[in-house]
Amino acid sequence: MHTPTGKNLLGFMLSLNAAALWGLLPIAIKEIVITMDPFTLVWYRFLLALFVLFVYLFYQRRLPVFGSLSRKSILLLITAGVGLCINYLLFALSLNYVNAETAEALIQLTTLFLFLGGVIVYREPFFLVQKFGALLIVIGMVLFFNDRFVELLGGESDLLLGVVILIMASLAWVIYALLQKYLLTTFDSVQILFIVYLVSTLLLLPLIGASSLFTLTPLQLGLLLFCCLNTVLAYGSFAEALVHWHASKVSAVLALAPIFTIVGLKLVVWLIPGYEYTDHLNFLSVIAALILVLGSVTVALVPLYVNRGDV
Repeated sequence: MHTPTGKNLLGFMLSLNAAALWGLLPIAIKEIVITMDPFTLVWYRFLLALFVLFVYLFYQRRLPVFGSLSRKSILLLITAGVGLCINYLLFALSLNYVNAETAEALIQLTTLFLFLGGVIVYREPFFLVQKFGALLIVIGMVLFFNDRFVELLGGESDLLLGVVILIMASLAWVIYALLQKYLLTTFDSVQILFIVYLVSTLLLLPLIGASSLFTLTPLQLGLLLFCCLNTVLAYGSFAEALVHWHASKVSAVLALAPIFTIVGLKLVVWLIPGYEYTDHLNFLSVIAALILVLGSVTVALVPLYVNRGDV
């Protein structure tokens, strides 16, 4: 088992950087999907990330070798690639129907779904304090929509469609994450991600409109570059943070992503008072987002204290 280096401040800063990048990501995507379809946007993100990881693994002489893989492992790798591809695609698609705050808040369901998946698939323990954290996530989700229940439950609405898409996106990511845990016996996490990006890039290729790149405004081009680099830099920060810090602590910091989304949009509205792609969250919704974060942090930190024997 890997032992962190103990460079706690570095681990924290890298985790915080990943949380900030992932928190700001939906704000950028929201602007791009006005012009570029989600298939093409996600394809460009995967393509650049694939290139960067290829160069890195080639230089490290760690490119994955497929010759000795069983059919089961190949099938699982492809399934993991499809899972992450669907997650990226549905998250981008959801931003046609909801704003960034709602998207980032709802994607926190991945924390809840992942732990439930771990309990069901890998028979992992689910402690009382984790159940409390899961309850906080559910309460936070409900309170987050306190002023939009009528719209959400009204049947046909963009908000309802966006919520359904985000729930499906969360489930798709959990499928990827659970498969990655199994596949770590064959490849390391970077090699798995390289294969996943390769599968996703090939899968989306027939569906893209690459020429839409030339219809983007300079601002949208800059945001697209940010999204592409975000795919590499956020994961790179995450992976490096795990070298120096406990995984549970890293996961807890990553749960802060919705806070960066809310603060980022508050800053955008301050700079551009007429900016329309924001939910203008009321006080209770902001408190609900904090409860969501607290629930995710609680669920994430439990394994650390379990290992110490404190739970």
